[in-house]
Amino acid sequence: MSILIRNANLVLAEKIKKGDLLITGGRIKEIGHGIQVEEGCDIIEAEGKYVLPGFIDIHNHGAAGFDFSFGKYDLAHDTFDQGESAFRSGLENALQFYYQHGVTKVLLTTMAAPLDILEQAFKQLKEYLENKYPYYQIIGGINLEGTFLKDPVYAGAQNPKFFYEVDVGIIEQLQDASGGLLKIVNVPPEHGEPGLKLIEKLSHDRIIVAGGHTAAYGDEFNAAVDHGLSLSVHFFNGPSRSSSKSFRMGGAEQIMLKSDKVSLELICDGYHVDPAYVRDAIARKEADRIIMITDSMFANGLPHLEKFSLFGLQGAVSSNKKYLQMVNAEDTLFGSVLSSQQGFSNLLNWFTREITGVWHRNHPALSLDQSIILASRLASGNPARLLGIFENNEEPGTGSLAPGKAADLILADIRQDTDVSFEIKKVVVKGQVV
Repeated sequence: MSILIRNANLVLAEKIKKGDLLITGGRIKEIGHGIQVEEGCDIIEAEGKYVLPGFIDIHNHGAAGFDFSFGKYDLAHDTFDQGESAFRSGLENALQFYYQHGVTKVLLTTMAAPLDILEQAFKQLKEYLENKYPYYQIIGGINLEGTFLKDPVYAGAQNPKFFYEVDVGIIEQLQDASGGLLKIVNVPPEHGEPGLKLIEKLSHDRIIVAGGHTAAYGDEFNAAVDHGLSLSVHFFNGPSRSSSKSFRMGGAEQIMLKSDKVSLELICDGYHVDPAYVRDAIARKEADRIIMITDSMFANGLPHLEKFSLFGLQGAVSSNKKYLQMVNAEDTLFGSVLSSQQGFSNLLNWFTREITGVWHRNHPALSLDQSIILASRLASGNPARLLGIFENNEEPGTGSLAPGKAADLILADIRQDTDVSFEIKKVVVKGQVV
């Protein structure tokens, strides 16, 4: 099937260009003006609308009542069901939620949990993909966040009962269960020499190594970077050690900021990270090293949920329904209820306004076009590059609009009055309006 999107504002890597975009065989075939097509091609008239790359969320625990680690949530009983039927229907609901909010690739992310529960989840995800159940195309792999956390002080909303010592055997067990879907593994550097050996092996196997929820000092984190660690888990949150002192190269966060080898995840809901810090981080790291994530939880999309329990942890939804927090520890946030659509909208509004920074005196307002291009890099291009799926290889690349790439894209209305509004009209995954 072919689709022609006509007279759209096409969000390219360096500019926004008015023109046509032709999709054939799941790929972008041509970008230009006045493209001629054969009879039978679907034509979408897009005058005034924008076409941009689909969002890639590399850190997402769940949504719409589904948690990847624990299964489908039962609101009436405050329990989770990991049975085959419940897991499948719950996952489908979550994937549909992601798709509706512009996500064309997602990494399902784990909590700290017993290994047998994770293994079961991984097997069921593998089966979902093999059977090509609805929305399977947007599953990009697994992000193993909680398993190897070490210091309970830095647990955040993860349960220390289910922290494990680093062990390549665990990786092999879970990778086998998933059929090779592990893409990111969080290895806090305070594990010492065993941790460095695992980091080196994972990097050799082309699995991205992240560091977060970490008690590591700067010298420990720097050693991990030298062995292959390249990603900071939800920077500014976690928590992770920070120190302005000169001893031991400061804390982990200082190296995350200073090293050009490390990209930063940022939760862009306006609660986890103040917009001033978002602009500061971009100024310090440069835009190519910043990745927008949601850290979304199962509570995202459940409007009637107020309190919940998640495998020994007690959480609550804020009174304004905009964030989650630990019960009796209100300063500890519990993942998010952020969608990629809302995160992108937030970025557009933060970029088009003048903002006083914390480390930088002033961040000037950007034009709407500049803001869209920058936000698109954070939400699409940068995560695609991190995952190694940006360029065309055996499979078509994704994360930008270019001939030969996968037709993973969003058609949207973007308007600027006092605020910038961002409304998704259609989402295309591999050339299909799912």
